[in-house]
Amino acid sequence: MKRAWSWTALCATLAAMVAIGGCEWHPIDGRGKGTALMLIGLQRDYLQADGRKPVAQDQVAPLIQAANAMIAAARADTTLVFYVRDEASPFQFISNHYRDYATPRLWGGSQIDPRVDAYAGPYFNKSRANAFCNDKLQTWLDEQNIGRLAIGGVYANHAVEATVRTAIKRGYKVTVISDALAAGSAEQRDAAINAMKSAGATVETSQQFIAELKPSDTLGLRGPLTGAWWLLRDKAYTPPKSESGQND
Repeated sequence: MKRAWSWTALCATLAAMVAIGGCEWHPIDGRGKGTALMLIGLQRDYLQADGRKPVAQDQVAPLIQAANAMIAAARADTTLVFYVRDEASPFQFISNHYRDYATPRLWGGSQIDPRVDAYAGPYFNKSRANAFCNDKLQTWLDEQNIGRLAIGGVYANHAVEATVRTAIKRGYKVTVISDALAAGSAEQRDAAINAMKSAGATVETSQQFIAELKPSDTLGLRGPLTGAWWLLRDKAYTPPKSESGQND
């Protein structure tokens, strides 16, 4: 009887420890207090004029400028940054056909555009429009105690809007960065901004977002997927130079 009781007590203790650990990593009483910058689809096939599915090219330079400015400010302020990339299987022939074969896994067009500072945080790949289709993203956000997402990227009327709507449903405060968005046309981008605002997102410019950054108590070091990226680049990012010697 004593042995049976000791085993019961041991199992109960272990169960309590697991429950406590689960509460630490997956809060259920609302989202955290931290802010993170999410940059979606800043890939060659979308941003470069000769890419397989380029956005309107007059929107690219302002987007890259806004993204790099926010990344630099986030580094100085230790605010978390992460990237979301489309990564299609090369063998999904039908869906790839309708996507003009953009961003197949490991192809050059799936890589982050070299004009973007791409070393500020972790990457999360996705195979559908909504970034939360990658379950690792939700786990990481919980580990980092994130409650607010500032979001920019492409396509504003597809991947960005789908992700924003899901983030709002999951309880995040979402800020859409208006000058860090691109789509196939100005009309599509502006319609997406209005739709996301109607869904509950706040709309700000990159400079407004930068002005309100506050220091993070995590210093970018909490969780298994953070920390090392802060060491990979200096705070000032210089885009690679072309053969002519000019910055791209």
